[in-house]
Amino acid sequence: MKTKLLISYLLISLTAISQNTPKNILFIGNSITYFNDMPIIFRDMANNKGKNVSTDMYAPGGTGFVNHVDDNAVYDKFRSKIWDAVVLQPGSGESAGVSWPVNTTIQRGQKLVDSIRKYSPCAKIFLYQIPYGVKSTDGTTGDYDNYQTTQTKIKDSITKLTDGLRLQMVPAGECARMHYTAQQDLLLHSTFNDIHPNLNGSYLVAAAMFTTIFQEPITGCTSYSGVTQLTAEYFQGIADQVVLTNKPLWRINTHNLHAEFNYTQNNATITFTNLSTNYTNLEWDFGDTITSTDANPIHTYSTNGVFTVKLKVISNGCEEIFTKIIDLSGLSTSVFTFQKIELYPNPTQNELNFVSPIENSIKIIDSLGKTIWSSEEKKKIWKINVSNFASGIYFLTTNTREVYRFVKS
Repeated sequence: MKTKLLISYLLISLTAISQNTPKNILFIGNSITYFNDMPIIFRDMANNKGKNVSTDMYAPGGTGFVNHVDDNAVYDKFRSKIWDAVVLQPGSGESAGVSWPVNTTIQRGQKLVDSIRKYSPCAKIFLYQIPYGVKSTDGTTGDYDNYQTTQTKIKDSITKLTDGLRLQMVPAGECARMHYTAQQDLLLHSTFNDIHPNLNGSYLVAAAMFTTIFQEPITGCTSYSGVTQLTAEYFQGIADQVVLTNKPLWRINTHNLHAEFNYTQNNATITFTNLSTNYTNLEWDFGDTITSTDANPIHTYSTNGVFTVKLKVISNGCEEIFTKIIDLSGLSTSVFTFQKIELYPNPTQNELNFVSPIENSIKIIDSLGKTIWSSEEKKKIWKINVSNFASGIYFLTTNTREVYRFVKS
């Protein structure tokens, strides 16, 4: 490379962990997929990042969806095991929408997708947007205007395919475009007029595969697969920049089940923001025995420490879990003394006092599960007249799903 691109890429917190990391990943494509053993490069990169994946591939040269849809070997691969992720590569002409109308390719692709879901109903399925080669009229000078036009056709066609099939896109072609827009050379291809990537090009594709499938940076990977360290690190930065800062463009998490959250902290009180998509049910586990089914809960910890918070989302029998570590070990004990929740007297005869560091609406439930008192008002200090309650065991619950037991004597 004659010059360096200055690339700022998205940094994802190392405390964020998806517990649904794909393990078994299948690639269906043609020579653009199998050149330089790209799935193996991807596997080695993923395992270098601690993912422990295995890959398989079916990629006869010169094929596309038009061939795969009637190929029994493809369906044999689909049913050979439960796949966590499948990457489908349309043919080069299909990718640009020139050999067949996009709608025809969508119809063929839908048959492939339906078969994948039959045998691996929770698999995440991706369309591989290929990087195209650089044409030349004399073999020595590249026609980069033509390259840009062709790559735009591929991007537009694959976007339509992605939306029509309700999948996600691996924008490997856009990663290649970032380089060729900055530098008009042959870093990613061996010669002009060759659509197949060289080893550098396949490494960049594999990096884009990683950032798309795992939604975290590939930067820091020390598996270089024969590419020089400097070049590999350059490609890693491109993949992180293109994929992670533009996820809606590639329909990442637009159609698929996805678990994710952020949070803000005020001493021991944590406000969670749910970023999950396409789920029907969810459950929070705050790591201190308390759970919640609220979409965006507020939780106050009663002791300091390090807590593993898990958000599980569910849809159509599939689930995904996203985990973050919240470190409250540095907070002083005085914070938790102030934050302490009080319920007194217990047992009580006439008045029940409930004191919380955050505002709550509350309700009281009897031992049969019937609500006998409630208020939608939110405040920190409650004084409730329970003198007319029958003697027995009751439960006070808050809008944050916390439950406290008391006895009416």
